Formats: sequence, structure tokens, C-alpha cells
Amino acid sequence: MASEPTAASSSDVPEISREELRRRLHDSSLTIVDVLPEASYLVAHIPGALNLPLEMLASRARELLPDPAAEVAVYCGQFT
Repeated sequence: MASEPTAASSSDVPEISREELRRRLHDSSLTIVDVLPEASYLVAHIPGALNLPLEMLASRARELLPDPAAEVAVYCGQFT
């Protein structure tokens, strides 16, 4: 029986600081993804960020993020 994929532990996932994200907002090589519900995204989000609510991540990630080697920054909180 095949095992289900598991989420990477936080130590396996590189992090980007708020300051670096601010510097890279217009960097076309970085895709920014907001995983909050659509209602939260509509109220406020980082300009240019894609909305991919956490509950839709598994079903829509390959469609919206087709390049598995692309650099992606994911956020789930207020960006001020």
C-alpha cells in the first residue's frame, strides 16, 4: 500500500524574510501565493499575489503553479 505524501517539515522549507519579500515584489522569477480564503484575499493582499486558498492547494496547485522548479513564496498572514 502506497503511503500518502506528507507536508515538508518547517526545517525542510527555506524561508524568506518580510524585508526580502518587499525587495522582490517586482521580481518576475518569484511567484507569490496567498493561501488565505478568497474573502481575506479580496480585502487585502500583496499586489500580484495569486490566491490559492489552503483548502484548494492540493487540487489546484499544479494548475496554477505548473513549474515545480519555480521559486514560490507562500504567505498566510497580514503583510504590512
